[in-house]
Amino acid sequence: MSRRRSPPSAPPLDDEDLLREILLRLPLQPSFLARASSVCTRWRGILSDPQFRKRFRRHHGKPLLLGFFAGPVSREHIFTPVLDSPDRIPAARFSLTMPQSRGPFDRWDLVGCRHGLAVLINKCREEVVVSDPLTGRQQRVRFPRGHVHGDCLSSPFKLFLIRNGDMRTLGSLYDSVSGVWGNIFSATTNSICSIRSSIFAGNALCWLISGGAVLVFDLEMQNLSVIEKPAENHVVANSCFQLVRMEDGGLGLAVLSKLTIQLWVRNTNHDGVVGWVLLQKTIPLDGMFKRRMCSDQKGALFVGYDEDTNVIVLTTMIGNFMLQLDSMQLKHIIKRNDICFDTFYPYTNFYTAGRRIAGGDGGAENANT
Repeated sequence: MSRRRSPPSAPPLDDEDLLREILLRLPLQPSFLARASSVCTRWRGILSDPQFRKRFRRHHGKPLLLGFFAGPVSREHIFTPVLDSPDRIPAARFSLTMPQSRGPFDRWDLVGCRHGLAVLINKCREEVVVSDPLTGRQQRVRFPRGHVHGDCLSSPFKLFLIRNGDMRTLGSLYDSVSGVWGNIFSATTNSICSIRSSIFAGNALCWLISGGAVLVFDLEMQNLSVIEKPAENHVVANSCFQLVRMEDGGLGLAVLSKLTIQLWVRNTNHDGVVGWVLLQKTIPLDGMFKRRMCSDQKGALFVGYDEDTNVIVLTTMIGNFMLQLDSMQLKHIIKRNDICFDTFYPYTNFYTAGRRIAGGDGGAENANT
Protein backbone atom coordinates (compact mmCIF):
# COMPACT_ATOMS: atom_id res chain seq x y z
CA MET A 1 0.00 0.00 0.00
CA SER A 2 1.61 3.23 -1.14
CA ARG A 3 1.23 6.56 0.65
CA ARG A 4 0.02 9.56 -1.29
CA ARG A 5 2.75 12.16 -1.41
CA SER A 6 1.78 15.75 -0.60
CA PRO A 7 2.62 18.28 -3.31
CA PRO A 8 5.98 20.02 -2.73
CA SER A 9 5.68 23.36 -0.94
CA ALA A 10 6.48 26.50 -2.90
CA PRO A 11 9.83 28.16 -2.28
CA PRO A 12 9.45 30.90 0.36
CA LEU A 13 9.86 33.80 -2.07
CA ASP A 14 7.30 32.29 -4.44
CA ASP A 15 4.65 32.41 -1.74
CA GLU A 16 2.91 35.78 -2.32
CA ASP A 17 1.66 36.20 1.26
CA LEU A 18 5.01 35.26 2.81
CA LEU A 19 6.89 37.59 0.44
CA ARG A 20 4.64 40.47 1.43
CA GLU A 21 5.33 39.76 5.12
CA ILE A 22 9.09 39.79 4.44
CA LEU A 23 8.95 43.05 2.46
CA LEU A 24 6.74 44.57 5.15
CA ARG A 25 9.67 44.28 7.57
CA LEU A 26 12.17 46.13 5.41
CA PRO A 27 13.76 49.13 7.15
CA LEU A 28 12.25 52.57 6.47
CA GLN A 29 15.38 53.94 4.81
CA PRO A 30 14.71 54.76 1.11
CA SER A 31 17.81 52.86 -0.11
CA PHE A 32 16.44 49.53 1.20
CA LEU A 33 13.11 50.07 -0.51
CA ALA A 34 14.76 51.24 -3.73
CA ARG A 35 17.00 48.18 -3.92
CA ALA A 36 14.10 45.83 -3.18
CA SER A 37 11.89 47.45 -5.84
CA SER A 38 14.62 46.99 -8.46
CA VAL A 39 14.90 43.21 -7.90
CA CYS A 40 12.07 42.38 -10.30
CA THR A 41 8.73 43.58 -11.59
CA ARG A 42 6.89 41.45 -9.05
CA TRP A 43 8.65 42.97 -6.06
CA ARG A 44 8.17 46.49 -7.41
CA GLY A 45 4.48 45.76 -7.93
CA ILE A 46 4.10 44.73 -4.28
CA LEU A 47 6.01 47.76 -2.96
CA SER A 48 3.95 50.15 -5.07
CA ASP A 49 0.61 48.54 -4.21
CA PRO A 50 -1.55 51.03 -2.21
CA GLN A 51 -2.78 48.34 0.18
CA PHE A 52 0.80 47.21 0.90
CA ARG A 53 1.85 50.83 1.51
CA LYS A 54 -0.95 51.26 4.04
CA ARG A 55 0.22 48.13 5.88
CA PHE A 56 3.83 49.35 5.67
CA ARG A 57 2.85 52.64 7.30
CA ARG A 58 0.89 50.92 10.06
CA HIS A 59 3.75 48.48 10.73
CA HIS A 60 6.43 51.16 11.07
CA GLY A 61 4.35 53.89 12.71
CA LYS A 62 6.29 57.14 12.40
CA PRO A 63 7.64 58.11 8.96
CA LEU A 64 11.18 59.36 8.32
CA LEU A 65 12.15 63.01 8.39
CA LEU A 66 13.21 63.40 4.76
CA GLY A 67 14.14 67.08 4.97
CA PHE A 68 12.82 70.62 5.24
CA PHE A 69 11.17 73.15 2.97
CA ALA A 70 12.66 76.57 3.60
CA GLY A 71 12.62 79.97 1.95
CA PRO A 72 11.47 83.59 2.33
CA VAL A 73 7.74 84.03 2.74
CA SER A 74 7.00 85.35 -0.75
CA ARG A 75 9.48 83.23 -2.73
CA GLU A 76 9.84 79.64 -3.81
CA HIS A 77 10.42 77.20 -0.99
CA ILE A 78 13.46 75.01 -1.59
CA PHE A 79 13.70 71.48 -0.22
CA THR A 80 16.75 70.67 1.92
CA PRO A 81 17.33 66.90 2.28
CA VAL A 82 18.76 65.77 5.62
CA LEU A 83 19.33 62.02 5.20
CA ASP A 84 22.86 60.82 4.55
CA SER A 85 23.91 58.86 1.45
CA PRO A 86 22.65 56.44 0.15
CA ASP A 87 19.27 57.46 1.56
CA ARG A 88 19.54 61.11 0.65
CA ILE A 89 16.73 62.11 -1.73
CA PRO A 90 17.55 64.91 -4.21
CA ALA A 91 15.65 68.17 -3.79
CA ALA A 92 14.51 67.91 -7.42
CA ARG A 93 12.16 65.06 -6.42
CA PHE A 94 10.02 67.49 -4.38
CA SER A 95 7.88 70.20 -5.87
CA LEU A 96 5.55 72.91 -4.56
CA THR A 97 4.67 74.33 -7.98
CA MET A 98 1.95 76.95 -7.72
CA PRO A 99 0.02 79.04 -10.29
CA GLN A 100 1.78 82.10 -11.67
CA SER A 101 1.38 85.21 -9.57
CA ARG A 102 -1.09 87.84 -10.79
CA GLY A 103 0.55 90.70 -8.91
CA PRO A 104 2.77 91.71 -5.96
CA PHE A 105 0.19 90.65 -3.34
CA ASP A 106 -0.83 87.44 -5.10
CA ARG A 107 1.51 84.99 -3.39
CA TRP A 108 1.37 81.49 -1.95
CA ASP A 109 2.76 81.22 1.60
CA LEU A 110 3.79 77.85 2.98
CA VAL A 111 2.37 77.49 6.50
CA GLY A 112 3.25 73.90 7.37
CA CYS A 113 3.65 70.22 6.44
CA ARG A 114 2.08 67.20 8.08
CA HIS A 115 1.39 63.57 7.08
CA GLY A 116 3.26 63.92 3.77
CA LEU A 117 1.21 66.95 2.69
CA ALA A 118 2.12 70.66 2.51
CA VAL A 119 -0.34 73.49 3.17
CA LEU A 120 -0.07 76.81 1.34
CA ILE A 121 -2.28 79.87 1.71
CA ASN A 122 -3.05 82.69 -0.73
CA LYS A 123 -4.70 85.53 1.18
CA CYS A 124 -5.30 87.54 -1.99
CA ARG A 125 -7.27 84.70 -3.62
CA GLU A 126 -8.68 83.50 -0.28
CA GLU A 127 -7.62 79.97 -1.12
CA VAL A 128 -5.79 77.13 0.61
CA VAL A 129 -3.87 74.49 -1.35
CA VAL A 130 -3.10 71.09 0.17
CA SER A 131 -0.24 69.69 -1.92
CA ASP A 132 1.61 66.38 -2.17
CA PRO A 133 5.22 67.44 -2.92
CA LEU A 134 6.21 63.97 -4.16
CA THR A 135 3.40 63.39 -6.64
CA GLY A 136 2.49 66.99 -7.45
CA ARG A 137 -1.20 66.35 -6.77
CA GLN A 138 -3.08 69.22 -5.18
CA GLN A 139 -6.47 70.07 -3.78
CA ARG A 140 -7.65 73.67 -3.52
CA VAL A 141 -10.03 74.77 -0.82
CA ARG A 142 -11.72 78.15 -0.78
CA PHE A 143 -11.86 80.00 2.52
CA PRO A 144 -15.07 79.30 4.52
CA ARG A 145 -18.28 79.69 2.48
CA GLY A 146 -16.35 78.89 -0.71
CA HIS A 147 -15.96 75.92 -3.03
CA VAL A 148 -13.51 73.03 -3.36
CA HIS A 149 -11.77 72.30 -6.65
CA GLY A 150 -8.65 70.67 -8.07
CA ASP A 151 -7.41 67.08 -7.98
CA CYS A 152 -8.68 64.91 -5.15
CA LEU A 153 -5.86 63.64 -2.96
CA SER A 154 -5.69 59.93 -2.23
CA SER A 155 -5.91 60.43 1.54
CA PRO A 156 -8.63 62.32 3.43
CA PHE A 157 -7.47 65.24 5.56
CA LYS A 158 -8.68 67.86 7.99
CA LEU A 159 -7.61 71.48 7.82
CA PHE A 160 -7.95 74.18 10.48
CA LEU A 161 -7.75 77.74 9.18
CA ILE A 162 -7.11 80.65 11.52
CA ARG A 163 -7.39 84.36 10.80
CA ASN A 164 -5.93 86.89 13.20
CA GLY A 165 -6.36 90.63 13.64
CA ASP A 166 -7.51 93.36 16.04
CA MET A 167 -6.69 91.21 19.11
CA ARG A 168 -9.04 88.47 17.88
CA THR A 169 -8.46 85.10 16.23
CA LEU A 170 -11.12 83.28 14.22
CA GLY A 171 -10.86 79.63 13.21
CA SER A 172 -12.80 76.97 11.32
CA LEU A 173 -12.29 73.25 10.68
CA TYR A 174 -12.53 71.77 7.15
CA ASP A 175 -13.11 68.07 6.47
CA SER A 176 -12.11 66.83 2.99
CA VAL A 177 -14.53 63.89 3.22
CA SER A 178 -17.61 66.12 3.56
CA GLY A 179 -16.03 69.01 1.65
CA VAL A 180 -17.47 71.61 4.02
CA TRP A 181 -16.24 74.01 6.70
CA GLY A 182 -17.50 73.69 10.26
CA ASN A 183 -18.45 76.30 12.85
CA ILE A 184 -16.48 79.52 13.37
CA PHE A 185 -14.51 79.60 16.65
CA SER A 186 -13.01 82.74 18.20
CA ALA A 187 -10.55 83.73 20.92
CA THR A 188 -9.02 86.99 22.15
CA THR A 189 -5.29 86.91 21.38
CA ASN A 190 -2.27 88.90 20.34
CA SER A 191 -0.99 88.26 16.83
CA ILE A 192 -0.13 84.68 15.86
CA CYS A 193 3.59 84.16 15.25
CA SER A 194 3.76 83.71 11.47
CA ILE A 195 7.32 82.32 11.53
CA ARG A 196 6.17 79.20 13.41
CA SER A 197 4.01 76.39 12.09
CA SER A 198 1.50 74.66 14.35
CA ILE A 199 2.28 71.49 16.26
CA PHE A 200 -0.03 68.63 17.23
CA ALA A 201 0.14 67.81 20.95
CA GLY A 202 -2.27 65.57 22.83
CA ASN A 203 -5.51 65.99 20.90
CA ALA A 204 -4.97 69.62 20.01
CA LEU A 205 -3.42 71.86 17.39
CA CYS A 206 -1.22 74.55 18.96
CA TRP A 207 0.15 77.83 17.58
CA LEU A 208 2.70 80.18 19.12
CA ILE A 209 1.33 83.63 19.92
CA SER A 210 3.74 86.56 19.75
CA GLY A 211 5.40 86.91 23.15
CA GLY A 212 5.23 83.25 24.15
CA ALA A 213 1.55 82.43 24.78
CA VAL A 214 -0.13 79.51 22.98
CA LEU A 215 -3.36 79.28 20.95
CA VAL A 216 -4.96 75.84 21.30
CA PHE A 217 -7.72 74.19 19.28
CA ASP A 218 -8.96 71.03 21.00
CA LEU A 219 -10.20 68.64 18.33
CA GLU A 220 -12.22 66.58 20.82
CA MET A 221 -13.82 69.43 22.76
CA GLN A 222 -14.09 71.60 19.62
CA ASN A 223 -13.02 74.83 21.29
CA LEU A 224 -10.37 77.52 20.86
CA SER A 225 -8.47 78.78 23.92
CA VAL A 226 -5.29 80.57 25.00
CA ILE A 227 -2.53 79.36 27.36
CA GLU A 228 -0.42 82.16 28.80
CA LYS A 229 3.36 81.82 28.74
CA PRO A 230 5.21 80.80 31.95
CA ALA A 231 5.05 83.69 34.40
CA GLU A 232 8.70 83.18 35.42
CA ASN A 233 9.93 83.46 31.83
CA HIS A 234 11.05 86.93 30.74
CA VAL A 235 12.16 86.18 27.16
CA VAL A 236 10.08 88.15 24.64
CA ALA A 237 11.65 87.47 21.20
CA ASN A 238 9.49 85.12 19.10
CA SER A 239 12.60 83.52 17.58
CA CYS A 240 13.55 82.27 21.07
CA PHE A 241 10.31 80.31 21.58
CA GLN A 242 9.43 76.93 20.10
CA LEU A 243 6.42 74.77 20.91
CA VAL A 244 7.43 71.11 21.28
CA ARG A 245 5.69 67.80 21.84
CA MET A 246 6.86 66.00 24.97
CA GLU A 247 7.53 62.27 25.28
CA ASP A 248 4.02 61.63 26.67
CA GLY A 249 2.49 63.52 23.74
CA GLY A 250 1.69 66.61 25.82
CA LEU A 251 2.54 70.25 25.10
CA GLY A 252 5.97 71.67 25.91
CA LEU A 253 7.72 74.99 25.37
CA ALA A 254 11.42 75.39 24.54
CA VAL A 255 12.92 78.77 25.44
CA LEU A 256 16.33 79.83 24.16
CA SER A 257 18.39 82.25 26.23
CA LYS A 258 22.13 82.89 25.90
CA LEU A 259 22.81 79.64 24.01
CA THR A 260 20.92 77.58 26.59
CA ILE A 261 17.59 75.88 25.95
CA GLN A 262 15.14 75.56 28.84
CA LEU A 263 12.18 73.18 28.60
CA TRP A 264 8.79 73.89 30.14
CA VAL A 265 5.96 71.34 30.29
CA ARG A 266 2.26 71.55 31.17
CA ASN A 267 1.60 69.74 34.42
CA THR A 268 -1.14 69.36 37.05
CA ASN A 269 -0.23 70.36 40.63
CA HIS A 270 -1.60 68.93 43.91
CA ASP A 271 -4.60 71.28 43.74
CA GLY A 272 -5.57 70.03 40.31
CA VAL A 273 -4.47 73.24 38.59
CA VAL A 274 -2.72 72.85 35.22
CA GLY A 275 0.27 75.12 34.67
CA TRP A 276 3.80 75.40 33.31
CA VAL A 277 6.59 73.57 35.11
CA LEU A 278 10.28 74.13 34.33
CA LEU A 279 12.12 70.85 33.81
CA GLN A 280 15.52 70.28 35.38
CA LYS A 281 16.88 69.35 31.95
CA THR A 282 18.61 72.23 30.18
CA ILE A 283 20.48 72.07 26.89
CA PRO A 284 23.71 74.12 26.72
CA LEU A 285 24.52 74.77 23.06
CA ASP A 286 27.83 76.58 23.39
CA GLY A 287 30.04 73.48 23.44
CA MET A 288 28.02 71.46 20.95
CA PHE A 289 29.12 73.19 17.74
CA LYS A 290 32.17 71.43 16.24
CA ARG A 291 33.19 74.58 14.41
CA ARG A 292 33.77 77.20 17.08
CA MET A 293 32.15 80.59 16.64
CA CYS A 294 33.94 83.85 17.31
CA SER A 295 32.65 85.95 20.18
CA ASP A 296 30.80 88.28 17.79
CA GLN A 297 29.23 85.28 16.01
CA LYS A 298 27.83 83.58 19.08
CA GLY A 299 24.05 83.29 19.07
CA ALA A 300 21.33 81.00 17.82
CA LEU A 301 17.64 81.24 17.01
CA PHE A 302 14.85 78.72 16.49
CA VAL A 303 13.65 78.46 12.88
CA GLY A 304 11.85 75.10 12.74
CA TYR A 305 10.64 71.98 14.53
CA ASP A 306 9.49 68.45 13.66
CA GLU A 307 7.09 66.97 16.22
CA ASP A 308 7.41 63.37 14.97
CA THR A 309 11.19 63.15 15.43
CA ASN A 310 11.46 65.85 18.14
CA VAL A 311 14.01 67.79 16.11
CA ILE A 312 14.59 71.54 16.40
CA VAL A 313 16.25 73.57 13.63
CA LEU A 314 18.61 76.35 14.71
CA THR A 315 20.11 79.15 12.69
CA THR A 316 23.55 80.59 13.54
CA MET A 317 26.25 82.69 11.88
CA ILE A 318 27.87 79.48 10.59
CA GLY A 319 24.72 77.87 9.18
CA ASN A 320 21.70 75.80 10.14
CA PHE A 321 21.77 72.91 12.59
CA MET A 322 19.34 70.13 13.40
CA LEU A 323 19.17 69.25 17.13
CA GLN A 324 17.51 66.00 18.24
CA LEU A 325 16.17 66.83 21.71
CA ASP A 326 16.11 63.24 23.01
CA SER A 327 19.60 62.12 21.95
CA MET A 328 21.11 65.65 22.02
CA GLN A 329 22.73 64.95 18.65
CA LEU A 330 23.53 68.02 16.57
CA LYS A 331 23.83 67.88 12.77
CA HIS A 332 25.08 70.66 10.49
CA ILE A 333 22.59 70.64 7.59
CA ILE A 334 23.44 73.94 5.81
CA LYS A 335 26.77 75.74 5.95
CA ARG A 336 26.94 79.51 5.46
CA ASN A 337 28.70 82.53 6.87
CA ASP A 338 25.68 84.57 7.89
CA ILE A 339 22.51 84.05 9.87
CA CYS A 340 19.39 83.04 7.92
CA PHE A 341 15.90 83.84 9.20
CA ASP A 342 14.01 81.55 6.80
CA THR A 343 11.46 79.27 8.47
CA PHE A 344 12.18 75.54 8.07
CA TYR A 345 9.09 73.36 7.59
CA PRO A 346 9.79 69.65 8.25
CA TYR A 347 8.64 67.11 5.68
CA THR A 348 8.13 63.52 6.84
CA ASN A 349 6.90 60.69 4.65
CA PHE A 350 7.35 57.07 3.55
CA TYR A 351 9.43 57.06 0.36
CA THR A 352 8.74 53.76 -1.37
CA ALA A 353 9.29 51.96 -4.68
CA GLY A 354 11.98 54.25 -6.10
CA ARG A 355 14.38 52.91 -8.76
CA ARG A 356 17.33 54.97 -7.62
CA ILE A 357 17.85 57.50 -4.88
CA ALA A 358 20.97 59.66 -4.87
CA GLY A 359 21.67 61.30 -8.20
CA GLY A 360 19.12 59.20 -10.10
CA ASP A 361 16.15 60.22 -12.17
CA GLY A 362 14.04 57.14 -11.55
CA GLY A 363 10.48 57.56 -10.35
CA ALA A 364 9.12 56.89 -6.90
CA GLU A 365 5.78 56.14 -5.38
CA ASN A 366 4.53 58.15 -2.42
CA ALA A 367 2.56 56.89 0.53
CA ASN A 368 0.77 59.52 2.59
CA THR A 369 -0.15 59.04 6.21
